[in-house]
Amino acid sequence: MENNSQMLPEGSRDLLPLELIRQDKLRDMLLTRFRSWGYQPVLPPTLESLEAIERGRPQFIRDSFKVIDQDGCLLALRPDLTLPIARLAATRLSQVERPLRLCYAAAVFRPNAHLADERREIYQAGIELIGAHRGAQAYTLEQTNKANLECLSLLIETLQALKLPGFKIVLSHTDLWRYAGEIFRRVQEHLDIDLSHDLDRLMRRGDFVEYQKSIKQAEDRCRRSFSRGTQKVTNELQTVFEAAGADSPLSYLNKACYELTGKPEQILSYFDADSDLAKELSGIISLEKIFGEDIFLVDLTMRPDPDFYTGLFFQVIIPQQGRPIASGGRYNNLISCFGISEPAIGFSLQLDHLLRFSKSEVLNEPVCQAQKVCVTSPTGDLLEAIVSASKLRETHETVVLD
Repeated sequence: MENNSQMLPEGSRDLLPLELIRQDKLRDMLLTRFRSWGYQPVLPPTLESLEAIERGRPQFIRDSFKVIDQDGCLLALRPDLTLPIARLAATRLSQVERPLRLCYAAAVFRPNAHLADERREIYQAGIELIGAHRGAQAYTLEQTNKANLECLSLLIETLQALKLPGFKIVLSHTDLWRYAGEIFRRVQEHLDIDLSHDLDRLMRRGDFVEYQKSIKQAEDRCRRSFSRGTQKVTNELQTVFEAAGADSPLSYLNKACYELTGKPEQILSYFDADSDLAKELSGIISLEKIFGEDIFLVDLTMRPDPDFYTGLFFQVIIPQQGRPIASGGRYNNLISCFGISEPAIGFSLQLDHLLRFSKSEVLNEPVCQAQKVCVTSPTGDLLEAIVSASKLRETHETVVLD
């Protein structure tokens, strides 16, 4: 007999009864928790128009399964759920009171299976918090913090309920790189020296290691520039550059060259305490007072997609898994692609990873087969057996025809 696995497309699989029962349990657990926070379930269509994808996330055009319908229109299997929910929010739900709280549990389809365990059909569950309170077009810092805390509190509560061992939420932010660039430009203004070493290109590329090297090279160039003036000018410039205090150019350079990863309090020490970025991240870290210590890390090498994310970006990792089991962040510009400008934040969980690593008793309890009642007709009359079985199903979970 031919091996069934050889008949399946790469990255595909069959879900057998016991696997599907566990997945259904997990989906019910997640949607029940999301609904308890006021999130309402939605299910976008499996097929999306390429026009919608190109409007919202054109980079997904390349990463989509494409099909042609009978009218010759080019469609795609949804590669993502945030995008069609954003379209839904801007169209059929445009008049619904904000903020919208929507949740989902469904599959997405991605053609590029680069790793042995990567699936092309990926089961996800997640939430989207869309729109500002009282009709505001953009969040104030207070509203941003409120939405951040709601989104991450629900995420943490869900992860803890699933008993995922040693999970960490790794934070990044689109403003981290912008903040570093602003610091660097302050140094140039202080010393009236062009220190740029392709830093913008490095920041756009997300090459933080080379960025740090460039910062160090800039410091060397500053020191070399001192030697080109008279002794008096050199001494004065050196004094300004190396002066003690937070506003000295050397202090700015040191701030711009902060550590790549670390505990939040360590990374936040590099930022101005009264900056919006520091306040936003500090508000998030304060959740550890409720949910426990050592939940968060900051990783500046984790650079979010600048064409999609507009602020906070995060991933969930656990020691046993080399890839994130969940991710999310703020995407304030997406919904405007469909006609309405409003802020939004959300997250998605990978169901396969949750099923693999969750220690939840509910998910891991043995699946017991219900005791079956077999029905047959003494006279061999099949219709009589069907009637008897229908009555028995009122009091028995499983009744089969023998």
